Amino acid sequence: MYKNALKEDLIRVVEDLDGTVESTDTIAKLKTKIENSSTFESDPDFVKTLIQKCIDERVSRNEREVTLEKQKIELAKLQLAKLEKEIELQTAKNKALSLNSAAKVEEKQFETNIENMINSIRTLSLPVPTRSENFNLFFQSLERKFLTKKINDEYKSEILINLLGERAHNVLLYIKEEELNDYEN
Repeated sequence: MYKNALKEDLIRVVEDLDGTVESTDTIAKLKTKIENSSTFESDPDFVKTLIQKCIDERVSRNEREVTLEKQKIELAKLQLAKLEKEIELQTAKNKALSLNSAAKVEEKQFETNIENMINSIRTLSLPVPTRSENFNLFFQSLERKFLTKKINDEYKSEILINLLGERAHNVLLYIKEEELNDYEN
């Protein structure tokens, strides 16, 4: 009858049977109170069922608490995994931004290098001639400066167009991209 019953189960049974429970009552005293109650004497099966019901409710409550704790732990694990993924995502974004800013810095350095090359060539070469007879001398001077500065072919056309300024406007209208990049021909 009292198998798997804890003190708290017996206290509940005594209270349900309209008995009084003192804080100093032991399990033996609680069992005695149950067995001496009028309900137990009139219907012992009811009291046994009541004891079993209290035990079952306690076990069920404990199982729910355990399940709830497991769910809380699982939720905490999922939240942790979510935070880890957010950290990975933010790290990837930061890395992408740093690479992007590095590319921007590299692009600015490239623009600065082109501008420096143009200024340096402009300083070293003859001024752009106004008469067609002087263009031969201008281009020879420009070629020497390109060799001196070791300018790549891909930049030569851009530097030339920049040096010619307004005069290059008409050339740009009629020239194709491939012809512009093919400086040697």
